Amino acid sequence: MLDLYQLHPEQGIPIYQQLVDMILARIKNGSLPADTQLPTVRDLAEQLGVARGTVKRAYDELERRGAISKVQGRGTFVSYQPATSDSRKERAMAAIDQMLDTMEQLDFSMTEINIFLDLKLRERTLHQDNLKIALVECNPEALSQLADQLHRVVGPVDLYSHLLRDVEQYPYRIGEDMDLIVTSAEHADVLKNVVSQKEKIAKIALRMTPQTVARILRLVPGQRVGILCRSHRFGDLIYGVCSTYAEDAEIQQPRLLDEVPDITAYLSHLSALVVPDGFETYCPAPVLQSLRAFDAEHSLIRWRYQVDEGSMMYLTERIERLREKKGYK
Repeated sequence: MLDLYQLHPEQGIPIYQQLVDMILARIKNGSLPADTQLPTVRDLAEQLGVARGTVKRAYDELERRGAISKVQGRGTFVSYQPATSDSRKERAMAAIDQMLDTMEQLDFSMTEINIFLDLKLRERTLHQDNLKIALVECNPEALSQLADQLHRVVGPVDLYSHLLRDVEQYPYRIGEDMDLIVTSAEHADVLKNVVSQKEKIAKIALRMTPQTVARILRLVPGQRVGILCRSHRFGDLIYGVCSTYAEDAEIQQPRLLDEVPDITAYLSHLSALVVPDGFETYCPAPVLQSLRAFDAEHSLIRWRYQVDEGSMMYLTERIERLREKKGYK
């Protein structure tokens, strides 16, 4: 059982919730089939090195969700069974019959029941939630730029941004209620190995904008070029491209925004600076003021990625199909 549940106290997610997520995921993917007996609260607490109250709280939550059941004198068993298409239809028909029986007991006619149903369906349609889309990227800069593009292009959706390393460490960050999981092609295989909803993964291709490429190509030999960003991963990407396409320029090692104690002194040695597009949203006011002053006299290059046209068409079509399937407007 120890190899089945790997807890991560450093994630900042309550241990009982991690246990709920892990057990529920294994129940739904068939690793823990119906009628499987789970360890006792005491045994599992000892195996995992956590308090009994933590395991009990997790079991209580799983029981509330109908995933497990406690049988007096026998133990705790998996009770959840994935519904087949036939059983879903049978359950739906039974639910409708029960509702109709209740309405008839309240002395409503079939005409009145039909009117009520039509009103409630219209109400549900008007108040339908947006599609839920998870975005996964390896660095916060690309993640922010991807979210910005999707907000502007695909219409009203609820976006949930996740760094790849966080999902790798704790896949349950991406909830089962997500309609789509969007990531770049280079990360898709990694995600397929860690998330249970592989069919929801949509691969896209990201590329530098033509404006970014043009600015990099215009860097001249001997020009001292700095790189300022939020993450080492993004900084390394910029450094690699700049070193390739502006090899005669003096490309400096990337620096993180929160690791430059004196921004004015840092900028004074540069003739050009590369920053992630959208840096204004997270820069402290003094840093932002210094960067704007630098931009007025030198070359401030905004590094921006964009979803290529083919990927955006694919993504837009897939989102529209999901909206149609769910009856969203």
